[in-house]
Amino acid sequence: MIQRALQEADGNITKAAKTLGITRATMYRKIKAYGI
Repeated sequence: MIQRALQEADGNITKAAKTLGITRATMYRKIKAYGI
């Protein structure tokens, strides 16, 4: 889910986070937690 959002946002973490309805900080934590 996170990888797909990042692909659709062309790697833009802020846009991907907005798509998922989470904050950018949460997005960074999830990326680190899942090793993406």
